[in-house]
Amino acid sequence: MVLESPYYGQRRPSMQHGAKLQCVSDLLLLGKATIDEARSLLYWLQAEAGYGKMGICGLSMGGVHAAMVGSLHPTPIATLPFLAPHSAVVPFCEGLYRHATAWEALREDAAALAKDATSLTEDAASGISIEQVKDRLRSVLSLTDVTRFPLPKNPQAVIFVGATDDGYIPRHSVMELQKAWPGSEVRWVTGGHVSSFLLHNDSFRKAIVDALDRL
Repeated sequence: MVLESPYYGQRRPSMQHGAKLQCVSDLLLLGKATIDEARSLLYWLQAEAGYGKMGICGLSMGGVHAAMVGSLHPTPIATLPFLAPHSAVVPFCEGLYRHATAWEALREDAAALAKDATSLTEDAASGISIEQVKDRLRSVLSLTDVTRFPLPKNPQAVIFVGATDDGYIPRHSVMELQKAWPGSEVRWVTGGHVSSFLLHNDSFRKAIVDALDRL
């Protein structure tokens, strides 16, 4: 079963161009809706459709969501976060996405909020630096830190797959996930964030089968 997340495909708002989200809040809403919907689907599959052995898998940001759902599910399921960071802070504040983030627009927004909330003059509010904006975004996105989530019911059925030359998700971030969930496994494939998935489909499929076999 493939869940199409909000802000993608047919669920993309008409004013959104491509996959670029317009607001930071869109990212948080996307994640919350995806997690709630995935949990509901798993409940239906188990309670209504009668499936016993189940798993959840996601790629990149979907991998973060898959990890969260696997963590929160009340019974053991196979959990497979592929090419996923331990937190959205990593790609947006440290990885390549930092070059695609509209920092100046976020700075102007922060300055406007600061002016409205205090007696700051316009000149003082405009003194907010880009680094302060980045710190603010890091604080907001820290909500997505998977290492703060509960240990899955069967961590042996958790397999992370990372790419050796991933410009979006550094190796240390993948290892943070494995460190937080003792008993889980990390596997590596060669290539970047896109090429590794295109060239190593068999490795990703094998991870899915292996995790399901561990239930």
